Amino acid sequence: MPIVVHRRDRPEALADGLAAMLRENPGDVFDPEWVVVPAQGVQRWLIQRLSHVLGAGGGDDGVCAGLDLRTPASLVSMLLGRDRDDPWIADRLVWPTLAAVDECMGAHGFDALTRHLGGGPRAGDPQLEWLRQARQTRRYAVARRLAGLFSAYAWQRPSMLADWEDGGAGDGCGGTIDPDLAWQPELWRRVLAQAARRTGATESPSARHARVVNELRNGSVQFPVPGRISLFGHTQLPASEIELLAALGVSREVHLWLPHPSPALWESVAEHIADAHTLPGRRARANDDSATYAQHPLLATLGRDIRELEQGLLAAGTTVADVLLSPNSADNPSTRLALLQADIRANRAPDPARPLAAGDLSVQVHSCHGLSHQVEVLREVLTQLFQDDPTLEPRDVLVLCPDVEQFAPLVRAAFGSTLSAPAGTARHPGHGLRVQLADRELAATNPLVELAQIVVGLVAGRVTASEVLGLAAHEAVARRFGFDEDDLATLGHWVAESGARWGLDAAHRGEYGLRDLADNTWANALDRLALGVAVAADSDADAAANAPVDDIGSNDIGRVGRFLELLDLVRAAAEHVRQPSLQEGTLGRLSAGEWTDWLRETVTSLGEVAREDRWQRAQFLSELATIAAGGEGLPLRINDIVVLLGQRWGARPTRANFRTGAMTVCTMVPMRTIPHRVVAILGLDDGAFPRSPVVDGDDVLARRALVGQRDPRSEDRQLLLDALMSASDHFVALYAGHDEHTGARRPPAVPLQELISAANRTGQAPATSADANGVVRAHPLQAFDARNFGPQPPIPGGSFDRAALEGAVALGAHRRSGDTTRPLMVSEPLPVQPVSALTLDELTRFYENPAREFCRQRLGIAVPREDDEPTDHIPIGLDGLETWQIGDRVLRAVLDGGDPTTALEREQLAGTLPPVALGGRLRQEIAGTVAAIARGVDTGARRSVEVRIDLPSGLRVTGVVSGVEDHRLTLTTYSTISAKHEIVAWVRLLALAVAEPQIHWVAELTGKRGKTQLTAPLAEQATTLLEGLVDVRTRGMRYPLGLPPKTARAFAVQAVRGDSPAIQQSAFRAANSEWAGRFPERDDRWWAVVLGPEAPLERLNHLGTLSFWAPRVWGPLLQARGRS
Repeated sequence: MPIVVHRRDRPEALADGLAAMLRENPGDVFDPEWVVVPAQGVQRWLIQRLSHVLGAGGGDDGVCAGLDLRTPASLVSMLLGRDRDDPWIADRLVWPTLAAVDECMGAHGFDALTRHLGGGPRAGDPQLEWLRQARQTRRYAVARRLAGLFSAYAWQRPSMLADWEDGGAGDGCGGTIDPDLAWQPELWRRVLAQAARRTGATESPSARHARVVNELRNGSVQFPVPGRISLFGHTQLPASEIELLAALGVSREVHLWLPHPSPALWESVAEHIADAHTLPGRRARANDDSATYAQHPLLATLGRDIRELEQGLLAAGTTVADVLLSPNSADNPSTRLALLQADIRANRAPDPARPLAAGDLSVQVHSCHGLSHQVEVLREVLTQLFQDDPTLEPRDVLVLCPDVEQFAPLVRAAFGSTLSAPAGTARHPGHGLRVQLADRELAATNPLVELAQIVVGLVAGRVTASEVLGLAAHEAVARRFGFDEDDLATLGHWVAESGARWGLDAAHRGEYGLRDLADNTWANALDRLALGVAVAADSDADAAANAPVDDIGSNDIGRVGRFLELLDLVRAAAEHVRQPSLQEGTLGRLSAGEWTDWLRETVTSLGEVAREDRWQRAQFLSELATIAAGGEGLPLRINDIVVLLGQRWGARPTRANFRTGAMTVCTMVPMRTIPHRVVAILGLDDGAFPRSPVVDGDDVLARRALVGQRDPRSEDRQLLLDALMSASDHFVALYAGHDEHTGARRPPAVPLQELISAANRTGQAPATSADANGVVRAHPLQAFDARNFGPQPPIPGGSFDRAALEGAVALGAHRRSGDTTRPLMVSEPLPVQPVSALTLDELTRFYENPAREFCRQRLGIAVPREDDEPTDHIPIGLDGLETWQIGDRVLRAVLDGGDPTTALEREQLAGTLPPVALGGRLRQEIAGTVAAIARGVDTGARRSVEVRIDLPSGLRVTGVVSGVEDHRLTLTTYSTISAKHEIVAWVRLLALAVAEPQIHWVAELTGKRGKTQLTAPLAEQATTLLEGLVDVRTRGMRYPLGLPPKTARAFAVQAVRGDSPAIQQSAFRAANSEWAGRFPERDDRWWAVVLGPEAPLERLNHLGTLSFWAPRVWGPLLQARGRS
């Protein structure tokens, strides 16, 4: 009998029809009922749906048993029982294809392929030879792409391969392939020969297909297939599979349960084909005019797959069962979504004159700023829907996205659990929604798989500092070596101090043409790190000349040892695949089995999983065994392994993660057509959807596409239509309508534009309704924007974010005050924090940067530098700060009696200087500057003075003043003497004057441009001044005082001349030249946090903190200052 097609516009009716067939016409109890489904999400839903009907008594407590639900790679492999080991699927076909490609290198007719893969003799020019070897890294990637093409040919156009096997070069459409593709038939014949030798597959896929079709038609062979087979939920089938089903229908019942959105469109297309007597056959897609019979625009633009499937089925002589209306589809539709779906079912054009109810939110499109904003808006929309409808449950909501890995971390952050929230903390209600991420990549669910990809990428690349630190922070590695957060932070500091940038050693650098450059390699860095355990950087020991890493204490020895062990394992793993016997150029060659052995040993030595997760290890080893079994004997480079793992371990749906009772988030394929009350789609951005792969220039099928041929872009359009039709209550689409950085407008994806246009023309909302102007809602960038809480917010019902509401209220109050600047971090002084003791270092740090100390000491917050992360770049050119740091260290060494040449050599070993060939001029410059500064410094014996001062207020100041020589306090710096140096010296000088009043103290500051001298006052005055500085610091812990050193000194220099308005204006001009001049002090990250970026001087002087306190702090210092 022919294929029986059961058409419904919603899958609930299809499932009920399937259940009725199984209940009313059950097969043999020992004969399983085969049901083929397109994805595992559909399989899970169908089982749950049938379990409410089959075996049920009076209620819905039935059971689904005796069904064999399958998701085969192909129908022919399923019929032959070879779905698990089919040699003609792309992942297995790649191995004979790779062998054939190697065989073809340099052969006649394969010149283009040979050039593309770097075949042929070595080039005389070194640069051309490097390019030739670089092309060789494409070898596996090209073979896998070609295997994918051959597999697609076998699936969609087997007649073309049959012609090639007979020695022809046809395109399967009655023509001949283009001349630039003439090498493919010969390559395919060689692939068949390699497959026969390697796997014993002597029957080609096209011959196998023809044989199975003939045997099914004449019944000469009995296949292990039950008497009835059903296909459920497919919206696309190639012509070869339809032919196979038709042949299967000769001896068995074949039922196709087809979710077709429009019965009317089916009838229209069928009548046209019958009237024109033009069954599709091998008709070119360019000649298909079925879109003209779609009256509804979405059926024309989004429904090509389902129209072409119908034509293929009609060509096979199928029987169409009675069309039953879906539940509620005969009712009078009232919402925009229901009307839109009704128009599609009836294949009629939208009617914009139909009235819609006010507040109809059944179709929503949200224009957002970037990906994270889309997730935040979705959280608000869903929270509102759950509040409005108490019957709505998380399992009723489906969230789709083109790339689930892109949205997975954002979804976890936006919908995280409230269990970890501190008591009394107001959290967004959306955090309590149960969410299940499905369809994840294998690496996202198995850390050992992820670790394998990281290790392969690490060894294949430059082994950079950031990559190694990322490896140490990996879940499995951290567990194996016992690294916690503190360990990882310390390791990052040590790696930066060690000078490691990239490259295992000089030999590894040789692969990049830098064989003689050992600077900043891991070999040098680890030697310094290990040496730092035994020798201090400032030690007099001979080993200290090798620049050990400093600040490694006795408690850090275990931490260093574990890190060195990790790097030793990485080095050993890399050397194993780079040993000379395996080298070809710079790339090792091992067989697939040897690579998987290496991966198994490397990953199990580097990573460890928890006891309860031991299944992850078993899964990982199983994956490796599968790879090894297919590619035995074929040599692979490490770049080939990178591509192989990336393609094999891509997105795989996790069956248990579908339909678990939580809100499901997945890609668009696994749950296609499955009904949910709410369907939301993230990421419908222009350029991201539909998928837009570059057309493969080697794809014969793309040169002349036929009706029914698979097209990823057309498939994505069909998926969007399926999602729209599967929503029963609400359909929500989100896209990036604005750039999150520039605010530039961006259009939605073209299919979404078409859906928006159709939805807007479906009916007319009342003029007072929020969607009177259409279904698109534009959102402001920030959650605390007042528009989110206004009378007509972009989010239906308004935002549920209490923190954002508080921010909006505060911002509104600030704007109403007339002040257009950013609100101050602290609007009024904080309560006093009484202290009984203070160190000199705490006091000097405050005057170096009052904003920093206020944030750190009072607020307990940190502001990381932009360059805090380890860099991966060899220091070729140094900035001013880096040059100063090196020069200052060299200067310290010279002042301590060292040799500048030795000190610079230590810097070279430490990896802070550019390579010797590039840094000669810089070294000479530093050495000359250090010598000039050192000549102006007396080299007498120096001592340290311990101070312990009890001030009249009762506060005790303690500390140690170093650099004391006779009656002088010396301070020497590689830079020019600045306000920061002066204020630090002044505080220490006052402490000396109070601690040892019998000495007449002076401070001598020496820098690049001469000396500055400060004379200490008498002890009594010094005590008063020191207590005044302590009092200012106390105030500065309550409120950020506007006393950045350069700005405050510039103001005080002018202000001490008098208090006339002219002098005050001059003082503010001078201060502004330092605050916002050439090297603006306002750019300091701490002041930017406190006052905002590029804050004007008026904000710094808020409450008069600059004009009042700068003369009082700096006036006495300026009086004591002299220059020589």
